[in-house]
Amino acid sequence: MDTAADNSAALAIRDSACDDLIARLEDEAAASDATTAEIAPFVKELFARYFDASQKKNEPAEVASAKISKMVGKQARKKFAISSEPAPTPEPEAETAFAGQVAGKTSGIDRKILNILTEVSAHFGEPITILSGQRSKPQQVQALYTNWQSHLRRGKDNAYLAKNEKLREQLDILKQEKNKEKFVALLNKSADFSALSRHIEGNEVDLAANTDPDIVAALATCLNHSAGRNSEGARCHHFDNSKAVWPITESTRAKWKTP
Repeated sequence: MDTAADNSAALAIRDSACDDLIARLEDEAAASDATTAEIAPFVKELFARYFDASQKKNEPAEVASAKISKMVGKQARKKFAISSEPAPTPEPEAETAFAGQVAGKTSGIDRKILNILTEVSAHFGEPITILSGQRSKPQQVQALYTNWQSHLRRGKDNAYLAKNEKLREQLDILKQEKNKEKFVALLNKSADFSALSRHIEGNEVDLAANTDPDIVAALATCLNHSAGRNSEGARCHHFDNSKAVWPITESTRAKWKTP
């Protein structure tokens, strides 16, 4: 993994969000006759401090930047006496609605899932980042082998293997013997991969465990939801399309919290 490249990408996301917030605050300050000279250094210092803390918790950069923008914006408006109310105009233009944004590992994901994520993102005005998306068979097998004895509890925490005890026991013996070659061969020969993991066909996504609870609740009205760890070891929210509601009905949308 190119850690330097990952860090550079995260900092670029941070800087973009910070610059957008500064521009927005300076516009608001000018409209309310507040001072603008000290806004930029205040925001940059506070944004960087919060962002560094978020990265120690391994929060996705997009998610962290969106949350930090709200927190820093609130503190800056209070410090510099910036009115959060828009300046009145005789004929205000209609505000452009947030179109919804889904980031992260979107490649190969079922279109219904992406549509639902986009709709929920638009409703709350926040981007949604996919922590784990489609996996190839080799990636899934590697994840099972690597995490077999930790959070997968020797295969018992995989729903498919829990129902196929004979196969699970055979795999467990091979894992204890550290015989990866035969472990992989047995899975490829005997496992139903579509049942082993819905990730393989792009029918499941994982979101970070710290995803906004209101977003999680809204998604759970349209997708099958569970929480725990994924095959890659990360704490997360699982969402799959086994109970997908699409198109989203008004009665379903009415259950979503108003942001």
